[in-house]
Amino acid sequence: MASMKKRSMEGLFNWLLSFLNIPLAEVTPAGKSKRACLQICCDSEMRIAEVQPELCSWLQYDDMIGMSLFNLMPTVVANAQAAIIRELKRSNECESKRSRAVLLDATGVARACRLTVRPHGGSFTVVVEQVQGKLHIPRGFEQFIRQKPGLHLTDTQEAACIMTDLANTTSFAAQASPRQMAELLHKVYVTASSVVEQEALPYVYIHEVVGDSLLLLCNAEFMARFPGHTAAIGIYVASKVQKAVDDMLRSYGDDMYLRVGIALGPLTAGVVDGRSFRVFGSTIHLSQRLESNCPRGQIACCSGFASQLGQQVDPSLVRCSPRTSDLKGYGEVTYSLVDFLGSSFPGHDLTA
Repeated sequence: MASMKKRSMEGLFNWLLSFLNIPLAEVTPAGKSKRACLQICCDSEMRIAEVQPELCSWLQYDDMIGMSLFNLMPTVVANAQAAIIRELKRSNECESKRSRAVLLDATGVARACRLTVRPHGGSFTVVVEQVQGKLHIPRGFEQFIRQKPGLHLTDTQEAACIMTDLANTTSFAAQASPRQMAELLHKVYVTASSVVEQEALPYVYIHEVVGDSLLLLCNAEFMARFPGHTAAIGIYVASKVQKAVDDMLRSYGDDMYLRVGIALGPLTAGVVDGRSFRVFGSTIHLSQRLESNCPRGQIACCSGFASQLGQQVDPSLVRCSPRTSDLKGYGEVTYSLVDFLGSSFPGHDLTA
């Protein structure tokens, strides 16, 4: 009860500061690390009308007046926020919506934050709460890392696991030095990470790197979720990553390419060893098995993911070829080899 009263008083205190137009960045609640909360005022189309100088400085802009707020966001984040704005407009109520997000600074670097959107008649106030720490660890789990091992778990009913792996690296590895192999894997990671940050973080993030494989998680509830868009986000980002890495690999010759497998299903995530945030479940293993059956330039998708593609993506933008293979540990599995033919996020809509 005492903790509930404390949170209630802090909420009232922050509202009063906002009402008096006192920047929240100047105030830090006792016992908590300093976390700046800055405000943007936008018109009905989400063009910036007023912005605190501290926010311009944080994002390394000289001036942001007149810019669209959506232009400061990765593609998927912008679409998710536009959907929130439309929902607020339809509700005709003075409620606010808070969500995890990322803003891109003037150099393209991703800045983690939480956005609270508040309608005011025909305009909006957006409170930007800066978030410190690692982008790939969900809120609340940082405290269990580098601590005595304990069991701290959360379950999500649906997420897309995107597994990537370099194909035909054997001949390169046999001729290259260990340093050259490390440099190649660094380039693969940086290339994939850049796509993820510019297009979809935090709705997609690189969860783990193992050898020459990357595990990306898409629309996981413990990180950030855009309901009804898992397949659209997953195929868009997976295709972008595959094309970017394949383009980079051409400087090494024509042999190597990126295989991609996508599986859709439940996950359990958390900290079990006091060392790192991890994910568990057969969905991960299925994505790995699918990836191993992926030919050049296509994406191997489980039947559940392929079914969602049919619901979320215009049929003219995807070409699905059903396959059946015996996958280790799963037996005979039906899946689809998918070609994504689009160049932009499926269902792209920034109408506010």
